[in-house]
Amino acid sequence: MSRLALPDARGARAPGCCRRCGQALSALARRRGDLCDAMDCRRLAADELARARRAVAMDNVRAAAARAWSDPALAAAPVVWLRHHAEGFEPPDPAEVAELRACLLALEDDDRPPAPAADDAARDPPSSPMDGPLCALCRGRCCHFGLRGHAFLEPRDLRGWLDGHPGAAWADAVDHYLAHVPAEHLESSCLFHGARGCTLPRERRSDVCNRFACDELAQLRRLAAARPEAVAAVGIVASQELRGAALVSAQGSRALPVGDGYSP
Repeated sequence: MSRLALPDARGARAPGCCRRCGQALSALARRRGDLCDAMDCRRLAADELARARRAVAMDNVRAAAARAWSDPALAAAPVVWLRHHAEGFEPPDPAEVAELRACLLALEDDDRPPAPAADDAARDPPSSPMDGPLCALCRGRCCHFGLRGHAFLEPRDLRGWLDGHPGAAWADAVDHYLAHVPAEHLESSCLFHGARGCTLPRERRSDVCNRFACDELAQLRRLAAARPEAVAAVGIVASQELRGAALVSAQGSRALPVGDGYSP
């Protein structure tokens, strides 16, 4: 039996067995509780406890908001969890800018057929007015992949700019894109990831960047599709603890106090 398998079909735990994997406990493990000595079991149990503590903390935050704003519905607002990441802005590395330039110049000779553009009608769920507030709270974790992915730009993106600028050369299109690299960007993130989000106009961004939706964003979109007036409570997690919270709706976001944690 796999160490992380349930001990039987009903999920029952035999006396003296680990509540995570069902293995028999040593005498020392029995004295400590109901977990064996396996690292996986102890780690999963610690994660489970941390999730439970965050849930209780978020319950308290929502209840306090409901009282403060005389809106009982806020106490039961659906929760979306985000992971916090630091805001360390720095000037772009000249070597990374040079790498981006070389990549964009090389696209001129890329004769691979372009990937088909996504069909807006087929997207599920569709974008919503709650997208912007949630992404601002997230601070763009998905944008980190854009550094090594060169903002996921394709030949058709630069050709789109050239179509509107007759007589311009490919190098001109590259210069146009590089002009949008900000004086400072988020450390280890896309070169276009500035302090106020993406510095590229939306029509100049890659199809990947315009259409990607993380699980949390998709969760919020489903909520908005069901109830356009919906409000969600967003919990921001760092080091397994609730460090920030906010209410998000189509009108924007509103920070909620969380003990000694930061406000998003």
